[in-house]
Amino acid sequence: MNRLTLAIGQLRDEQMVLRQGGLYWVATDQAIDAAVLAAQCLAAMPEPARATLLCCGHDSQAVANTLAADAGPGELGLFDIQEADIGLALKALISELNRSVKSPGTVVVLMLPTSAWESEAAPGLRHWCESVGQWLAQRQSTLLVISHGQAPALHDRLLRLNETLSGLAQLYRRDGGTRYQLHYWHSELGVCSGQEFEVEAGEHGFALTASEQAGPQLTHTDDQRIYLTQRSVLEGSPALSDQWRLFEERDDLLSQARQARAASVIVAIDSNQQVEGLARELYALRERCGSSLKIIVREIEPCLRYRDERLLVSCGANITVPYGTTLAYFFSIIDSVQGQTWRHSRKTDFQSLFERLRPPAERGLMMPAEFLTTVTRIYGGASGEISHQLLKLRPRGDIGIEQYLNQISLRRFGDLACVVEGHFYLFLFACRADGLEPALGNICRLSWRDLFSDFMILPGVDALPRDTFMNAAELPPSFHLAEERVAGSSAEAADHGAYAPKRVTLNIAETCP
Repeated sequence: MNRLTLAIGQLRDEQMVLRQGGLYWVATDQAIDAAVLAAQCLAAMPEPARATLLCCGHDSQAVANTLAADAGPGELGLFDIQEADIGLALKALISELNRSVKSPGTVVVLMLPTSAWESEAAPGLRHWCESVGQWLAQRQSTLLVISHGQAPALHDRLLRLNETLSGLAQLYRRDGGTRYQLHYWHSELGVCSGQEFEVEAGEHGFALTASEQAGPQLTHTDDQRIYLTQRSVLEGSPALSDQWRLFEERDDLLSQARQARAASVIVAIDSNQQVEGLARELYALRERCGSSLKIIVREIEPCLRYRDERLLVSCGANITVPYGTTLAYFFSIIDSVQGQTWRHSRKTDFQSLFERLRPPAERGLMMPAEFLTTVTRIYGGASGEISHQLLKLRPRGDIGIEQYLNQISLRRFGDLACVVEGHFYLFLFACRADGLEPALGNICRLSWRDLFSDFMILPGVDALPRDTFMNAAELPPSFHLAEERVAGSSAEAADHGAYAPKRVTLNIAETCP
């Protein structure tokens, strides 16, 4: 029997089958992942099927062109929606479907950015889902919504619609891999919920990774209650029992750890200069010993930046314990990781992982087109190991461009800014959401609240008005973009000529924790 399905390779039918009359929603972080998922879903449809593809933020014809000549539904209607009209289009969706969808049993695939639901013209989410759900039930048709862009607030609202949506899932990148998280999925085969899988994109779309297909790794667990520990992490305390093996030097500890399979390996770090070397050692240890080993890194002196923590975790650590953690709480943390399986991807080689976490050579004020190109490149190479912050700030009405730019100092590589239509756009590389306030405090010489009336956190580069950035008019000739060579960069600074306020001069220092 031919079923409608997401067609994720090796995933069980009950985890991805679409029933007639159902409304399903898959939220993706990346626009390119949304396109791959839509294409493989369409390609898997049987020849007698009828489908309609509605796109906003994608070209429907480009998506359809990826289908093989002998794949996909026998009838496929293509429609494109302008982003400026998406709110009104969502409100009018049912009337448009009545006009364009003539036959019961049609499958509708709707691709759109998550920012569509932030439009003032957008309908209420719950009311929209309920109305569309009623139409689908009456017409025995199926709607698959594939949204792209990070929007935690929207996701929280979708989770509360479990009685209206037939299924909700996420496809997102994290720690060097891609995850498919199934929150709930209701089909003719039953109900699934609370499951997560590692997938990868191949020639025919997404499929479970080989390690995911193999299931949990079987390991010898005779050593699961053994603690191999660098002595300095215990702050002078003796071994707690005979199960604790103490080592003065990290090399001796890791040498012993290479023979372990499920033991706890506890390592100390007290200098930022040790991060790359330790990350390489943990990567090799994880490659040799597998995913059941518990690796804990304790910060003995304050030295780890956010991206350092993410590098260590991506290379093999189960957890990093920050400086200042009491010894009693440290032991509680060790207990909490017992029984854990390290679930990060081991497909990526260390050097490519390290390069992804390295900040770009650029920093400071840029032309809008250059800013857009650079930020697009950074997001395009991301695999979810670290978070970045992209902001849109509105200067106070009584402050001129030159005044507020003179109060801004961007010191870190990867911290970028530009001015477009009177708004200040700021990109902060490797910055957590909880580090945003301190970062703005470090960037602005005056209080940032005195310079800007408000700011908006953008979910990603897709939220930027691309055409506006690429065609932004030049600022008055009294402002010049200074030529500079960035220390440590292999790239030459381009001669951009008269364009924008002077690029901020830079001393290397950290902005975000």
